[in-house]
Amino acid sequence: MKIRDLRTQSGIIPRLTVRWLMIAAATIFAFWPTWTNLWRSTAGGTAIGYVFVLPLLCLIAAVGTDLRRGPDLPIHDRETDKIVGGIGLLVSLGLQALLMPRFAENYELMHIDVIATWVFVWSAAVLMFGLRPVNRYWAIWVVPIVLAPLIYRTLATELGGTRFDYSIIMVLVASAATTIAVSRTWRRGFAGFVGSSVLGAALVYYLSRQYPTAPLFSIQLLPALGSALLVGGFFYLYERRGRSWKPFERPLRNPSTSTSNWTILVVFAAAIVMFFTPVPTAQGVPVSVGPPATADPRLIVPAGWREFSTNEYDWPRKYFGSTSALTRQTIRADTPNPAWDTQMRPRTVQMDVVQVRRPSTLSVYPSNTTYDLQNARVSPTVRVELSRGVVAEMYTVVDDSLLLTWSNLNFVWTRGDGAAQRVTLLTVDNHEPNALFPEPKPSMASNGSNTLAVLLRGRISTVDSESQYKDLGMLQSLGRLVVEAQKW
Repeated sequence: MKIRDLRTQSGIIPRLTVRWLMIAAATIFAFWPTWTNLWRSTAGGTAIGYVFVLPLLCLIAAVGTDLRRGPDLPIHDRETDKIVGGIGLLVSLGLQALLMPRFAENYELMHIDVIATWVFVWSAAVLMFGLRPVNRYWAIWVVPIVLAPLIYRTLATELGGTRFDYSIIMVLVASAATTIAVSRTWRRGFAGFVGSSVLGAALVYYLSRQYPTAPLFSIQLLPALGSALLVGGFFYLYERRGRSWKPFERPLRNPSTSTSNWTILVVFAAAIVMFFTPVPTAQGVPVSVGPPATADPRLIVPAGWREFSTNEYDWPRKYFGSTSALTRQTIRADTPNPAWDTQMRPRTVQMDVVQVRRPSTLSVYPSNTTYDLQNARVSPTVRVELSRGVVAEMYTVVDDSLLLTWSNLNFVWTRGDGAAQRVTLLTVDNHEPNALFPEPKPSMASNGSNTLAVLLRGRISTVDSESQYKDLGMLQSLGRLVVEAQKW
């Protein structure tokens, strides 16, 4: 290579680096509250840490794509670039400012701001580099959108919801990134996918068995990233056998688009607007300090109430972890209370107790996701003070399909050894002994109609703004009795 070519090459790399550093800085600044929430949830033991692994896998796929493909023709239309990039920034802002508030109660579950982040990066890249060069890596841009947090959790839950299931999905994503990177031919792509999948699955199995208490983030990160790097490195060395190991055998070209000061200004102006767009705050039930842990997750029934039946459910293990448990205790008042029923009928209450190892998982799946709320309208929540510093929340649900109204009072406390319980007290407006109560069951899929209604019409379509909270006094009294009845 001539000296002038070397000088040209030395100038291209800093130019490309500066542009990507500006995109990275704008993204970090624009979504700083999102990164803070993601890291807090990751440290709390939830599965959202996979978001930090995806960019690394995309980088591996992008490097492999550049190594095996030559430069495209310098054909571009800056007007189109500006229009598409600007629309993309508006879409990112719309996801953050308009769509996310509609699903504020399920923020930890859906994390729409993660999708907004990726759209922002793509839009900024289009403005900085042009639509044609960016779409050259279309397969890489698609993967994080397809693997949005809600889809990732749903896939892992359908597989079983274990640490192995969450991690094996990341191995498959890493295998897809490896395939994109090494597929000079379809045979090499297939070999790369199989090799990365086998190696990654073996690493997940080994780490899960040898280090069962290791943070979930480490099990998601190490096998996926390690298998992609090892298999990708093997194919790189194999391709370079007998030749120079220099990564780029062809000269680098200058970016085919020029980045003006106005382009940079637009990107950072959008970042400032995104930074000041509020992110839903955690408005869940406060975690209180509860009584010491017991071998039996069921609660002691307070005096004045009798337990008629007990049911156990195993489906929460897919959602809250393999050590979680859900128990339903049916209790009934010994004596009628005219304040609770004018016909002097003893009230029946369902007491559902979800016990998990990490309290953070309860914020991912709030109480309304453990019941079928299809065709239902939910009231605003009210805070209820119980005893011993325990704080609960209550809301009512109007079930239009069953023509019933039921009340839900729930509180969360820790039980000494770090385990946490969410205690839910349920009543219905039918006070007969054989009244129908909502059954605990996973409802993310069955609540799809409500989700669609919120998406199209807003939260007002599923909100009961005229609730009277008729059972508030009874549930508050019973909640205090339940708290005091435990062995403190």
